[in-house]
Amino acid sequence: MQRSLTALLCLAAIVSTFTYGLAQQRLSALSRPASAPELLISLPRFAQVLLAGGDRYLAANLAGFRVLVADTSRMSAADYAVQAKLQRDIAWFNPLHEDNYYIAAAILPWNGQVDAAQYVLRKASDARTFDWYPLFHYGFLFYHFHKDPAAGAKWLLEAVPRARNQQDEWALQNLAAMWIEKGYRTANAAGMVEGMAANSPKGAFRNYLQVRAQRLRDLAALQDAVTLYRERYGKGVEKLDDLVRGGVIAALPEDPLGVGFALDASGWPILSAASEGSK
Repeated sequence: MQRSLTALLCLAAIVSTFTYGLAQQRLSALSRPASAPELLISLPRFAQVLLAGGDRYLAANLAGFRVLVADTSRMSAADYAVQAKLQRDIAWFNPLHEDNYYIAAAILPWNGQVDAAQYVLRKASDARTFDWYPLFHYGFLFYHFHKDPAAGAKWLLEAVPRARNQQDEWALQNLAAMWIEKGYRTANAAGMVEGMAANSPKGAFRNYLQVRAQRLRDLAALQDAVTLYRERYGKGVEKLDDLVRGGVIAALPEDPLGVGFALDASGWPILSAASEGSK
């Protein structure tokens, strides 16, 4: 009797295992719809506040939770548009919301939602007057996505007074100086960097800004010399040494940062390729 029961149990186990394996094989061959992402719709703002019991800060947190748990690896362009709408709403409900501007800066502009990221960062910048990070990210959007280093530098300099330590101040000013060099005419950029140096406390960083301003002055002088050379000889220069041989300048300036000057494809003086690549 005991042996018969054991044999039946073994047979049942074998049949169950076979059935499970067959079912798994059949199911794996069936197409399954992908699970829908979390960001399907965005309710009107009044509806979000109503569902939050009239508390706009709670509405911001509820919308923020939806953004936080969204699986961005499965999101389409339409999903990112919904996320952008949600993050705009959060910024409107509570512009102080820290997670919101971090996520906006990290995700939205890289997925076709630059305007929404700018909206969130500008709201955060205006509300979080103690925090320089929103202005830094806001300036970066102008520099990288709008190709406007002048505007980017402007917002970096707006962030400097908010920095809590001197290292952050110097880092912001240094980056702003580099962007200014790219965004303004050389002589104007030199004047702006000189102004930054004059407003900095005496010391190594002030001296560094003065050096950057001087190399811009030297570059502007080279550019003026090329213009004069073209007017005098009716052609451009092939090498910077042509300016000396042509009697336009007495000697080529030395880059105080040790990198040097060069000519671009049109024969116009620029900071050398190595210098440009470091910015």
